[in-house]
Amino acid sequence: MKARRDIKFLEKERRENLDRAREAAQLGTEIRDSFLKNQTLSRTEIKKLERLEKLTRKIREEAGGSDSDVVIENPPRQLEAAVGRMADISEEMRKGVEKTPRQVISASVIERTNELLEIIHFARAFVRQLDQSAK
Repeated sequence: MKARRDIKFLEKERRENLDRAREAAQLGTEIRDSFLKNQTLSRTEIKKLERLEKLTRKIREEAGGSDSDVVIENPPRQLEAAVGRMADISEEMRKGVEKTPRQVISASVIERTNELLEIIHFARAFVRQLDQSAK
């Protein structure tokens, strides 16, 4: 009975992580599409960016990763590049989470989450620069 309960608990955790990954991919796409339409990130998109970061951290934790400094090859130099790359990486992360069995620690998922978190930090820095230059 205890083993069944443990299995159900692990399956529930897996479903929740899949839901997180799907939501993260959706948020990445919504942020990109909104930016392409408006050429800026509104308060709503900034909130979505914060939610995306929170989801990504939780996915990384569930995948067995932890905080680490990541150096991104070819970092984005503009906000448009950052949000486009963010949408692409969040989709890759979703696919990786869906493919990975619950008992496996996925280095590729951890790598994607770390990369996505760095891109989010770049995007936030761009937004702060735009806000300061607008004042």
